[in-house]
Order: sequence, then structure tokens, then C-alpha cells
Amino acid sequence: MTSSEVLTLKSSKLDDELQILRRREVLLEATERIAKIGHYRWNYKLDRLESCSAEYADIFNMTMDQVIASQSSWRMTLDYIHPDDHEIYEANAAALRANKSLNVDYRLLLENGEVKHVREYGIVVCDEQGQESSSFGLLQDVTEQVKHERDLAYRDELSRQAESITDIGHFLYDETNEVYLHVSEGYARIYGTTADAILKNIKSFEADLADIHKDDKNMVEREYRNYIETAKECAIEFRIYRNNGEERWIRELTRAYRIKENRVTQTIGVIQDITERINFEQEILKAKASLEQQVADRTIELANTIKQLQSEISEREVVTSRLKFLANHDALTGLPSLRLCKDRLERAIIDAHRNKQIAAVMFLDLDGFKLINDSYGHELGDKILKETANRIQTEIRETDTVARIGGDEFLIILSSLPDTRIAERIAANLIGRIEEDVVLDNDNVSISASIGIALYPDNGSTSKELIRNADRAMYAVKNSGKNNFKFS
Repeated sequence: MTSSEVLTLKSSKLDDELQILRRREVLLEATERIAKIGHYRWNYKLDRLESCSAEYADIFNMTMDQVIASQSSWRMTLDYIHPDDHEIYEANAAALRANKSLNVDYRLLLENGEVKHVREYGIVVCDEQGQESSSFGLLQDVTEQVKHERDLAYRDELSRQAESITDIGHFLYDETNEVYLHVSEGYARIYGTTADAILKNIKSFEADLADIHKDDKNMVEREYRNYIETAKECAIEFRIYRNNGEERWIRELTRAYRIKENRVTQTIGVIQDITERINFEQEILKAKASLEQQVADRTIELANTIKQLQSEISEREVVTSRLKFLANHDALTGLPSLRLCKDRLERAIIDAHRNKQIAAVMFLDLDGFKLINDSYGHELGDKILKETANRIQTEIRETDTVARIGGDEFLIILSSLPDTRIAERIAANLIGRIEEDVVLDNDNVSISASIGIALYPDNGSTSKELIRNADRAMYAVKNSGKNNFKFS
């Protein structure tokens, strides 16, 4: 593999990694918006909010700049805590420094008088010397959740009143391993046993059929097989035998909790003892199942958010080293930046002076690129720029440098030239190579380049003079018909 191919491969891989990082950043922002959760970093040494996400600021009804300015000290932050929650907040903040973690619910009193319920998680971050330097935390707006919890408490009270007449239980079953992952005490009570006894036993569906009334077995088995095949929610009523032989009527509602490869792997369900009143409070049962599902979904959502944030923190540390590379390179093409190119030009001038040779600066500008970019869009315009970068690299020597210094402008440094013929040959090759068609949206698109060349020491003794004179020569080509090269 040639060096140009290696550079092309590295550039492609870096572009892919940057795209992955951007997608993950978008995913993180979207996740925070969905979960109404924002993150922040508090600097202990400066005693102020150091940074935060947009969702964190939105909880305070502010922009990120506004909330950072408004929390420039610990006391200023306390101004946003509801007065009745100051004590619990300060106690938990002190516990954070001692226990290295924080998990507290409290209320915010915002400037417009609005009260928000929030949940805060935090951890202490130490520097390389092991000293506490900052804390990283998550702040979630749980106002709606608190409202739902109050509604849930009200519904639970109704449910408890209903359960004085009829028993209800729920379960989570692993269809793959044929084991109960969770059963409520109500579920166990209906079957006349304990939750521990059910959870400790691996019980297949065939074994479960033994507990079902003989006249109901075929119906239950048929409905169960259909549920496994279609993953559609299943609601059936049938009779069971309790452990003591007592016969009871139950209503069972099941749905797919997890599906893998079009097969149900976990089932969540609710059963109700309807022996006394088979039709009593069926709407309460559905409401309970729905609320439990919401709680389960919200719990999973929050867990996934925290996991994603932890993953992002680790990945950003890995990407930091790659971002250092970008500081001296063009993000689109992976070519050196103007700053790095100037450094190499300075070295080329020093070498040429010491060895009594020639150094050349080529200023290359694409002809008509703006029209193509406007016609085909920026995405395909970027494809032209990357293809141009690749073509330039195939025509220059390993010791030469090419940099992207503007939208469609490239700077090429040729070092250690014994005479001007090499520069002439490379410039001619570049003109021919670049004007080869590029396929965009199934169209063959033609583009050309104008190249200005300045030589050391004839056209300048400093990098600034050489770049300026090469630029002037390039514009002379533009004014005389384009698609050519010219020496200064």
C-alpha cells in the first residue's frame, strides 16, 4: 500500500469516527430531551458551575450561558432551591463530598415563580493527584413523574380497596429459560404459595398446565401458543388448582416484554382472582398494568440514559487524542492545516538554503466549484473536495506537502528541487488529473484547476512572500482562461 493510499485510508477512518461521534452526540442530546435530563460539571476550586448541557439549562428556563452565569457560586445556586428544601439539599451536597455520590429529590423555585420537582445524581471527580476537583451530575425534571406518582398513589388506593374484594398479582417470565424473573406477593397468594418458592423453581409451560383445570387446558395451551407465535397481547380467563387443591377462577393478561428474532423471550403478565366477582373492577386491572408498564419503561429509560452518559464520558476521553490531530488537519479531507503547512514550508526554505536547492509553493484553486456546490449541494461538493485531495496526493512526492487552506483552495509545498522541471511536471500532471470527470448523482461532472507557482529563492525568501506570489500567479491564470498553471 502506498503512502497516499495509507493517508486516504486513515482520512476515511477518521471521517467515519467523527461521524460516529457526531451521531452519538446527537443521540445523547435527543436522549436528554426525551428523558428531560441534563448533565453538568461543578468546579470545586472555582466554586462555580463549569459547564452544562442544553437540557440542564432548559430545566431552569434559561440558555446554557445564562445558567452558567447565574450559578457562579454555591450561594447563587441555592437561590434556585425551594426554601423548604434548602436543608435536605445542603445535607446531600455535603454527603456528596464525603460519600463521592449523590442521589436526592428536591424542588426548584424559578425566577418566574414556577416550581419544578427534580432528581439529581452526582459523583465526585478527582484530579491526577487524587484531590477532589469537580463533581459531575445529572439533573432530571421529574415534575410530570411526581404528578404521575400522585395519580398512581390515588389509583393504588383504589386498587387496594378493590383488592379487599378481589386479589391481583403480576409476574415477569423468561420464556427461554422457563423461569420466573419476578412475581408479586399477590401472584403467589393467588396460587397459595410464596414468591420465593415460585422464583426458586424452574417451571415449564407443561408443568404449569398441571395447575390448570382439565376443562380449560386446551384453551389455555392454544392461546399461549398463539401468543408466542404472534407476540400479541393475550387475555384469558380460566380455572386453576391452588397448592391445597382449592379451585379458583383467574383472569390472566400477558404481553411480550422482550422479543428477539421474532420470538417472545420474556413475558410480563397480571393475574386476577375473579372467583367471587369475575367482572369486578377489570378497568382497575388494566389501569394498574398500564401504570406498572409506564414505571418499568421509565426506569429502563433512565438506566439507559445513565449508561449512555457513562459511555459518552469514556468515549470522549478516547476521542480527545484524535481531536488533537484535528487541531493541525482539515476535518473534511484529513489534509494538513495552513498552520502545519507553513511550518513545513519554513523547513523546506531552510533545507533549500542550506543545500542550495529550490523550494516551490503551488497555490491551487478549483475553477467553477461554487457553481457545482450550489447545483449539487454541499454533500456532493464535499465529495469533490475529498476526491481532489486524493488526486493531488497521488501526483506529488512523499516528501511534499498538500494542505487545504480554504473552501476550494489548496497549498502544495515541493521541497528539495534541483531545478524547476519537477515543479512543471507535477503542475501539468495535476491539471490533467483534476480535470478528469467526477461522478455525482450518476452525472459526470467536469472541474478544473488554476495553479500559481512561486519559487524560493527567485520569487521570495519568506513563506509569506512565496504564498502571496503563488496566489497572485494563480489569479493571473484565472484571468487568462483558467485550467492552467503559471510561475510567478
